[in-house]
Amino acid sequence: MKHKCITALVFLLLLVAVPAAAQVAPYQSYTYDFWRNMVAAPQAYIPVRAVSGQDIGVGALKGPQDLFAAKDGDIYIADSGNHRIIHVNKDFELVRVISGFDNQGKSERFNNPRGLHVAEDGTIYIADRDNNRVVVLDSNAELVRIIDSPAKDRPDQFASDFRFRPDKLSVDKYGSLYVISQGVYDGLLEFDDKGTFLGFKGAPRVIPSLMDYIWRLIGTAAQKERMALFLPVEHTNLCVDDRGFIYATAVGGVVGDGDEENRWVRRLNTAGMDVLRRINNRKPIGDYLYPPSVFVDVLAREYDIYSVLDRERGRIFTYESGGNLLYVFGGLGDQVGGFRTPVAIAEHGDEFYVLDSMKNSVTVFHATYYKDLIHKAIGAYHEGRFDESTALWTQVLEVNASFDMAYTGTGRAKLMQGQYAEAMADFKLANDRENYSEALKFYRKSQIERYFGPLLLAVAVLILYALFATRKAPEGSVAEAKAQIAATYTQVQQWEAMEKRPLSVNIKRVLRGLQFAFHVIVSPMDGFWDLKHEKRGNVPAAVVLLILAIITYLVAIQYTGFVFNERDPRTLNIAAEVFSVLAPFMLWCVINWSLTTLMNGKGTFKDIFIASTYSLVPLILVMLPLTLISNVMTLEERAFYLLFAIASAIWSALLLFIGTMVIHEYSAGQTFGVFVLITAGIVVALFLGFLFADMFLQFFGFFGEVYRELMFRL
Repeated sequence: MKHKCITALVFLLLLVAVPAAAQVAPYQSYTYDFWRNMVAAPQAYIPVRAVSGQDIGVGALKGPQDLFAAKDGDIYIADSGNHRIIHVNKDFELVRVISGFDNQGKSERFNNPRGLHVAEDGTIYIADRDNNRVVVLDSNAELVRIIDSPAKDRPDQFASDFRFRPDKLSVDKYGSLYVISQGVYDGLLEFDDKGTFLGFKGAPRVIPSLMDYIWRLIGTAAQKERMALFLPVEHTNLCVDDRGFIYATAVGGVVGDGDEENRWVRRLNTAGMDVLRRINNRKPIGDYLYPPSVFVDVLAREYDIYSVLDRERGRIFTYESGGNLLYVFGGLGDQVGGFRTPVAIAEHGDEFYVLDSMKNSVTVFHATYYKDLIHKAIGAYHEGRFDESTALWTQVLEVNASFDMAYTGTGRAKLMQGQYAEAMADFKLANDRENYSEALKFYRKSQIERYFGPLLLAVAVLILYALFATRKAPEGSVAEAKAQIAATYTQVQQWEAMEKRPLSVNIKRVLRGLQFAFHVIVSPMDGFWDLKHEKRGNVPAAVVLLILAIITYLVAIQYTGFVFNERDPRTLNIAAEVFSVLAPFMLWCVINWSLTTLMNGKGTFKDIFIASTYSLVPLILVMLPLTLISNVMTLEERAFYLLFAIASAIWSALLLFIGTMVIHEYSAGQTFGVFVLITAGIVVALFLGFLFADMFLQFFGFFGEVYRELMFRL
């Protein structure tokens, strides 16, 4: 209780420290859960003020395109439309305006400077786009060098009509310069600290699809000319972190592999390989909405945290190194904290800056206690202070109990401390299957080591039992087995001939029918023949098998191991799930009977129903134990899980095929044709069912609207 009071007091003090006018943000903060549903979250940043050119004292800004916050807190603005660089201190007090420079006694001016970077020693790098050059100035704005078109020195790497139009740039701590040039799709242009062009880095691969290859082979020359070019995505901005990794944003392009969204933000190593971590259901792509986010800037921050600016909705998304979304702030609007066309972001200390080229202003945001807790928790984990990280993430959960990343944070810290069971519980709350699998692997290993002796004894007992139980049976037992089969057949025939069976006989009849299922799945040709002609199967047993199949499906979707089960339990509807199994199965039986009746099939609807239910037995026998075992399997063992699941499905499909062939007395070719027709019939029936359902809903909706309109007017 004392800890909570202290936390609340600190939070209140922080709010007091922020101006009253900035307490309410004109946007909602949120994160996404595993199923990509929006989850409300506290504000990470609060807008403080918007700073215009008039506030600085330099007149109105005109279409500014870039912003940079230096290590000392000074801020540089690329006022592109006015062809100048504005340098202010952290309080936005004017330091100087840089409109040009002296080049060996000749005064030169910038022409639409679009990007800038300021090194720790004060060196200023400016992408002077419409002058087709990069200008490097020292801390006194004196010329150091001009970097012209790289095509002059390396014409073999550029088209003859290439124009060097540097748009954005960034520099690492060794002085290597990386430039985005407008219209260049080969990647980032890399220069050394002397301005010598070294080559391209980080060009996304172009992977045309199979259909694209086919069309190019069979298409006419005119069609080939009209086909879209396979252009990689085009980089829009970049930022180099303290360790030399290049964060880059990109937009547009057609790469052919359907994976363009993975290239919207990238992290390139020194070899130009994209090493950004992405979680399958939580990729760093901004909003999971249409139209998609358009990233126009990226900012590398402490502890491998990075923020990206979405021009589409004016939001700033911040992710940690694993790809988990930490927080979102900003939005479109005319209030302070809202944007029209945001183009660049920067930060220094607790201040975050967003440049708007339409409003011609810089919006200043102040960090909240919530943001500080998140960053401190991540920092403590990265520095190996796991106890402190757990405590900080616990404080985050006190502020936002719905934050999945906080549970991941506590789980990671507990995993590093060897608390595997506790880590698994936290990862499950976070829906973090990758880390859960890692914790499960260590937990399983520790349990095996703990109970190795009893486990070894149990395995030895099972082996001995198997050896003795499978000894060769005496010769006389073969004759006895045959006699037992004959007696069973006679008894079954007697039961089927009864007009009115007592309850005990019905129970035995069902049990015998279920027992015969084991014979069907291993000897399907004889088994399905006996089901039809010798009445070894019956409708009650078939109904029981169908019920067992439905139960198996329900158990699988509910109790499959957390690592493999990605269904949202909140959306589970038992009635709908039962219908999703029962409806296709009954459609199969009805359409099978309808078509085979017209195609000289010998099976009745009863035969089809019984044979179809017996075909489901492999799914029942495999999926129930597999569901249980999946709870102790890790992601690395997913291949085994899929192998058994797919094998059971194929086994059932083969039984269904053989059953259809036997009961209708078809050849294999005829059965295959019937299978195709039945499948097509099911698809058509489902389509018509959904169509009529939609029509009825619209029909009742129309009369509902008419009724409400009449009631309103009366």
